[in-house]
Amino acid sequence: MNRPRNTTDPTEVLPSILALVELSCKFGRTMRITYHEDRVTRESDTDHTVMLALVACAFAERCAPWLDLGLVSRFADIHDLIEAECGDTNTLAMGEAGRASKALREKKALEVIRERFVALPYIAATIDRYESLADPEARFVKVLDKALPRLTHALNGGVALREQGIGLEAVTGINRAQDIEIGSTYGADQSEAMLLLVAAHRELAARFEAKPATAAPLPCSPLPAAP
Repeated sequence: MNRPRNTTDPTEVLPSILALVELSCKFGRTMRITYHEDRVTRESDTDHTVMLALVACAFAERCAPWLDLGLVSRFADIHDLIEAECGDTNTLAMGEAGRASKALREKKALEVIRERFVALPYIAATIDRYESLADPEARFVKVLDKALPRLTHALNGGVALREQGIGLEAVTGINRAQDIEIGSTYGADQSEAMLLLVAAHRELAARFEAKPATAAPLPCSPLPAAP
């Protein structure tokens, strides 16, 4: 098999590769509001990203086989990377002001990444392609990205929701409004992903009621909160 001639000295991009490794480590220290199934260990952005990549590819292969699994995987891998620079945002019951602030911080974070990885254009280009939602694979991943928090909340019995004073009735209202918004926009042509999104809430509702409001700590130390 003939390979195209590489005109770039791989060692020239070593500084950028090192910076990407550093960003990946920082990404793993970016914490989300929810917990693992042990109801003690905080979920990191890396946890969420690996989870989404696995679920999205496995679910697509089974229920949406017309999608390009390579693209599904690429978009899942990159979808939250900007949060390594701007942090995760609790979007539950977020108002317009909060949405505007989130969008501005994420825009600035993307520009930081774009400038830092000029020598590795794949990073920013893939983020741009995902956020444009032009590909059905991007829209599919984005819907599943909204389904996974419901499932992690289900696994831990809604502990993080209870900590924020959000009961089952409130989260049901929030999720129903989200279903309507997503179903009328980027999820309009992603019926399989939308069905999973709705089913994820049903699972959350069932498990939310099944577990107590507080639980005895398990023998596991929580991850430290991001600075």
